[in-house]
Amino acid sequence: MQIKTKDFKEVVDKILFAADLDKTAANLEILAKGNSLYLTVTNRAEYYVSVKFNLEQETEFRAVVDAALFLNLISGITTDAFDLTIDKNVVKVKAGKSNYKLAMIYDNDKLMTLPVIAIGNKTVEMPISNDILKSILNVNSKELLKVKNIDVSELQRLYYIDETGCFTFTTGACLNSFTLEKPVKMLLTDRIVKLFKLFDEDVLFSFGYDALPNSMIQTKATFETANIYVAAILPVRDDLLAQVVGPCSATKNYINTTYTNHLVLSVSALNAAVSRLMLFAKNSVEKANMLRVPATVVLSANELSMTDTLGNTEVVAVENESYVEDGYTMIINLADLKLVLDSCKEDHITVNCGNHRSVIISRGTISNLIPEGSK
Repeated sequence: MQIKTKDFKEVVDKILFAADLDKTAANLEILAKGNSLYLTVTNRAEYYVSVKFNLEQETEFRAVVDAALFLNLISGITTDAFDLTIDKNVVKVKAGKSNYKLAMIYDNDKLMTLPVIAIGNKTVEMPISNDILKSILNVNSKELLKVKNIDVSELQRLYYIDETGCFTFTTGACLNSFTLEKPVKMLLTDRIVKLFKLFDEDVLFSFGYDALPNSMIQTKATFETANIYVAAILPVRDDLLAQVVGPCSATKNYINTTYTNHLVLSVSALNAAVSRLMLFAKNSVEKANMLRVPATVVLSANELSMTDTLGNTEVVAVENESYVEDGYTMIINLADLKLVLDSCKEDHITVNCGNHRSVIISRGTISNLIPEGSK
């Protein structure tokens, strides 16, 4: 069976991006039926993803192999096409003059079957636009980067989604407002959100609860198109959902507060200034922890200045429709600010501050909260 590398590799790379295979074992099934090829990956406990490809000629083929080995191998192939064949209990991959063998995985004497994650008792079904999925992936995920390698609570690594938007919080918070057709409350893991990268069109979303033999209830969600099926077992527990209500409500209160300072700023100008200041943190003698790069910010009617702990200063112009309390001074973490700016597609942002507690950065329906800090 010959497979064109380009489209197949694009899907493989997106699954590798999401699956975090160094930290969890997963199996992969390659199934060909007629003119269709299905690539399926699951770690059984959390996610199940299946992608359909078209074949130029009818083929019958089924193999189950180690997901990490197969995906990383295909990701590294540079030929325009490669061949897959089965020889007894081995999958052979031929790419140009290179040849590889992957052992198939068996349960006793039978080729392993991957259990499908499906919802038996659906309580919600509705379309969700791809724009919403992409905004969650590209905007809310930036908040979780702050705690990627830090011990924090389980909740601070999850995405809270309801019919009004998506909320993520760590040292600050991100509120991404949108409207879904039907009420829903769920928590998604970073792996599931990263799988949104697979979609380039609107999806049919389903949500529900299934009873397990031990009387436990399992919460599930699926996202599907004609050629892609992503299913997840969700970490939705009453205690976790209850814990997210407080931070979400507090963030909304901060966002809706009237502040003494309202600045309209160019995203490109501010991002360039922050990037230049962070160069000095990266190269400082102290080898600064890049998660925390404090700078003193001073506001005036026409500009804001940012001075880092090494004495380097950047000045950015304040644009029209701003009102500023001249001389207001605050400490802000440039690393947090940079993450927000990197997720901005807009030309301008608004910055609201003045209570010596929170800085609110808004553009359109997205708002980020960055706490004012201390040196």
